[in-house]
Amino acid sequence: MGRDVRPLEDIVLPGIFAGVLSTLALGALARVAGKRPAAPVSAVSHWVWPQEVNQTARPRARHLMTGLAIHHLLSIGWAAGNAFMLSAIQDSTKPCRDSRSEHRQRIALAGAMTLAAAFSDYVVVPKRFTPGFEFHLRVPQIAAVYVAFGAGLVAPFVLENLCRRRPRAQ
Repeated sequence: MGRDVRPLEDIVLPGIFAGVLSTLALGALARVAGKRPAAPVSAVSHWVWPQEVNQTARPRARHLMTGLAIHHLLSIGWAAGNAFMLSAIQDSTKPCRDSRSEHRQRIALAGAMTLAAAFSDYVVVPKRFTPGFEFHLRVPQIAAVYVAFGAGLVAPFVLENLCRRRPRAQ
């Protein structure tokens, strides 16, 4: 591969952005649904404590911390897949690369990766390993969470680009 994947800039940062934006969306949408903001992300803790899945409506600290840890680690994992896939795509299209096509590639790939994550979370994996958002949110709300996740995958690059374009005051 010609383009190296930078661990911090291409994986960790987008993973953190995706995790944080989707966590904020989970909290806000839970609030709109009349639930506790921590409930959907705490539901992910059913991976560790399946017998306590019903307790995530009023989550304990251990449910919240476990849910956050799993959610953010998986967000970084999906960001890693996104970074390596982007690297492979950019290597194959090297002669015709410009900043606009790179932006389109990033956005398209983040959308595809988000769809893959949602499909994996709710179709591929057994019910025992779904995120658990469905215990507290409806399908349109869960879809909005995945949109926030996808936005997080490209947010660091958009912000970096905006900072580069902005003229500095002297």
